Amino acid sequence: MRKFLLTAVVALLVVSAGCVGLITGETVEFEASNATVADDATESAGYGLNNSTQREITRDVSFLGQERTIRVVNHVNRYTKNGTLGGNATDAVDTVENETLQRVAENESVQQAAENRTVSAPDAARFVVVSSPGAKVLGQTLNPAAGWGNDRILEQVSEQTGKLDNVEFQENRTTESLGESRTVSEFTATTEIRDQNVDVQAHVASFEHEGDVIIVVAVHPEAMDEEDDIDEMLAGIEHSGN
Repeated sequence: MRKFLLTAVVALLVVSAGCVGLITGETVEFEASNATVADDATESAGYGLNNSTQREITRDVSFLGQERTIRVVNHVNRYTKNGTLGGNATDAVDTVENETLQRVAENESVQQAAENRTVSAPDAARFVVVSSPGAKVLGQTLNPAAGWGNDRILEQVSEQTGKLDNVEFQENRTTESLGESRTVSEFTATTEIRDQNVDVQAHVASFEHEGDVIIVVAVHPEAMDEEDDIDEMLAGIEHSGN
């Protein structure tokens, strides 16, 4: 009788949470609320909205010892900013062809000329905000994104930021976002921009807010000093949970 009552109570709680499919075996959908950056923050930091999409991901999860299928609806907003790639761009030597004779005459090698030359590029800096549903039922988080580490986050958002290679952790810093202090992890890496291999810096933050998981990834060439602007974008995030 006690086991029956406990099962009945659990079933009632699941039904009241709107997750009947977790009992019946049907696919249950969880959708996050959209997370965006306020207009005044984007304007001040020099970023503009480049792309806004929804992504549906179907996953098999374990719930109360049973395999269940859930559909997770994420919101992805990408903001970009024009900038420079820096002297490490692989075609920089080609861009200084017209300056070669003059610089060699000044005892400066072609390679040195390349290192001193920056290459302009549209959308060189990218700031991506992802809101993913926490999908908590009876205290159990069904969305694996809630437990992703920084490496997994960088891999998952590579479609928005560009694939990062040679990723190395540098340090953590603290900034404000959605009313609380948040930890931002900083990395160095390399990526391909405009068919060039470029040294970049990446900034990653992940935290829960009002039932959703908020993931932020910013990537920019090392030639651009973006930390203050990235923190301003973080401070400007707007999100109202489910």
